[in-house]
Amino acid sequence: MKTTNNRKKQNIRRSNILEIVAVVLVLFFVNVISNYLFTRFDLTSEKRFTLSKSTKTMLKELDETVLFRVFLDGDDLPAEYRRFRNDIKNMLDQFHAYNRYVDYEFVNPNDFSSEEEKVQMYQGLIKKGITPVPVSSEEDGVQKQQVVFPAMEVSYKGRETAMQLQSATISGKSIDEVVNASVENLEYNCVAAIHRLMRPVKPRIGFLLGHGELNTIDIYDIQRSLVEDYSVSNVPLDKNISALTGHVQNTRDSSIMVTNKFDVLVIPKPLTTFSDQDLYVIDQFVMYGGKILWLLDELDADMDSLQDKSQTFATRLPTNLDQMLFNYGVRINADLIMDYRCRGIPMMGADNRMQLVPWYYFPTLVPNSKHPIVRNLDVLKTDFISSIDLIDNDIDKTVLLTTSDHVHIKNAPVNIQLSDAMVQVDEQLFNRSSLPVAVLLEGTFKSLFRNRLSSYFTELSEIGYKDQCDKPTQMIVISDGDMIRNGTAVNEQGRYPFPLGYDRYTNVEFANRTFLLNAINFLAGDEGMIDARPRNIAIRRLDAAKVKERRVFYQFAALGYPLIMVALVALGVFFVRYRRYRRTVTKAVK
Repeated sequence: MKTTNNRKKQNIRRSNILEIVAVVLVLFFVNVISNYLFTRFDLTSEKRFTLSKSTKTMLKELDETVLFRVFLDGDDLPAEYRRFRNDIKNMLDQFHAYNRYVDYEFVNPNDFSSEEEKVQMYQGLIKKGITPVPVSSEEDGVQKQQVVFPAMEVSYKGRETAMQLQSATISGKSIDEVVNASVENLEYNCVAAIHRLMRPVKPRIGFLLGHGELNTIDIYDIQRSLVEDYSVSNVPLDKNISALTGHVQNTRDSSIMVTNKFDVLVIPKPLTTFSDQDLYVIDQFVMYGGKILWLLDELDADMDSLQDKSQTFATRLPTNLDQMLFNYGVRINADLIMDYRCRGIPMMGADNRMQLVPWYYFPTLVPNSKHPIVRNLDVLKTDFISSIDLIDNDIDKTVLLTTSDHVHIKNAPVNIQLSDAMVQVDEQLFNRSSLPVAVLLEGTFKSLFRNRLSSYFTELSEIGYKDQCDKPTQMIVISDGDMIRNGTAVNEQGRYPFPLGYDRYTNVEFANRTFLLNAINFLAGDEGMIDARPRNIAIRRLDAAKVKERRVFYQFAALGYPLIMVALVALGVFFVRYRRYRRTVTKAVK
């Protein structure tokens, strides 16, 4: 009997030991495997903890250490910036999980024993282009004034770049909204910094001048947004054969080698006529693989012409670009679109009060294409836009943007009257739908000057004329020159720009900047930058009044409930084991 009981006790002891060993081994192997495999289940609706495929691909290509130095740290950070710091750390942890060469450190710019060292730190950061942000916060009813540096410095292969992590703000936004916008931009900013350091030479972006194009102040925001990743310059043509292409003579055989001076050419709302010589220069830029972003108005409609009078006639602009665009595969029609889905303008109502009324000449576009340039893009704003026809030729065409399903077309010349905004329109007139207004063209383009070159230039070898592209290239045609135009206002110092896409009447910022950056990224071959663009992250605010009122309860809920749950589980395990082994011992005694 004793022998049997001893065997049972030994079996129980052996099984307990085996269970403990098994648990230890499982934990050991899980930790070992976790060092080589990274898995995270992202249950958030906006997938805020999921990196884009292009980001993962880029991270795996790193072959040396990338060091992120983040200047946002300290125990006294406001609550919103503590959350921002944690989001930055989570993002960099993900980067490190995909490539061990990614490393980071957090630096507190305010953690210095002497004021002199602190000032030196501030001056050093400002020289790198990192701007301090004054923050006013309230904790326990006490107002605090602080200076924070939501920025980082990234180094890779001996090169360094500094980047501001806090998004540009519009007055009236809360700290919560500003920080949330910065979190939305976080992956893109980190990817852009690495991408910038991985290529020693920036792609070149040229903005055309000389034909009444938008002024520098009108395209300030888009150029400012591009300058960190691209070499941006303004380019006057002036019938100069070498304005867009370089011509070098080979000393061996006297042949001419032609290369483009720019990777992408942006043509922002020209108003005057292009000469045949200028058309030739642009055409040959395309033939040698150049890519163009066209932003064109077919009619001369503008709100400025309605400032002093109640009506105006919109007529065709004499740009002389129609035949070139037709040859490439599109035609911008001489019409104006009136869209039932539109923005409003302020008008004086019957009660002598200003009110926003629908202005059908200002359509708002909701992208529905799956192309990377417009996928998941928010609403865009347009001013006096025309429809585009697709021409049947060998070029591949992808419609990027269309109107709504309720559109009315007015052919030139169009009589535009401010009173149109106050009149109840007949909805049956809006019987057109989904008209193309932005088109991507891809393929091997043929020259506009095939079989008629001698009419404009002599066929000299130094010109390097080519009648067809050697390899496929791309261009994007948008029938609204104002889509790239940022609004401006006037103060004592002169004109200053609003953010691109900002509507001053509704205080809404539309997605024009993101769309145009995507378009230029795509044409410049930086498709990976598009995937890392900001995603919308919802702000989930706490009710400040309720938190203050029930502060003790929430503190107890956060600290006490977990301890109570652990204690209950421990008691449950104790009673289960007690009953199990009590029966075993009782049977053994009997």
